[in-house]
Amino acid sequence: MKAISQHSLMGFTLAATAFCVATACADTRREYHFFDDMHYSPAGDTAKQDKYTGKQYDMLEPENTVTYGGTPAYPYKKDADVEQATRELKAPANFDIKRGSERFHIYCAPCHGAQGHADGPVAKKFAGVRKLVNERADTFPMAKIYHIATVGQGAMQGYAPQIQEQDRWNIAAYIKNELQKKK
Repeated sequence: MKAISQHSLMGFTLAATAFCVATACADTRREYHFFDDMHYSPAGDTAKQDKYTGKQYDMLEPENTVTYGGTPAYPYKKDADVEQATRELKAPANFDIKRGSERFHIYCAPCHGAQGHADGPVAKKFAGVRKLVNERADTFPMAKIYHIATVGQGAMQGYAPQIQEQDRWNIAAYIKNELQKKK
């Protein structure tokens, strides 16, 4: 009797394993989704709006890509178009300096330091971090600061993928109206 139950148990185990292997490779698309973006990550056209939030995608396109049915979200390139961007960019009418300060201390201060003197903890490890408060930087218009925050400059990479457009303007306003005025 023990031998029969071992054979039937082994047969059941083999059948269950075969069933699991056969169904594991099946298409698992369901009609319901708890998190749409986690099931099937949608590609975002940077010149269009996100279907969930209604906001325009803020990410920069990879170099040499062709936009699909629109203009680039940010037409200026790193280092090459600094002066053109400075002339053409128009700052929004309202700023949130307090939010700009908060975002500055999260994203910028690790390199540029809390007061913009290039003395943050990252700057101690990497040479070339520029001061935000000096005679040269003090002459930058807010649009130029925004442009640099968006696409970067020199070794610094842009923060468009990490920081929303309005927050980059808030940071630029904070640098221009608070840090550079304190000197």
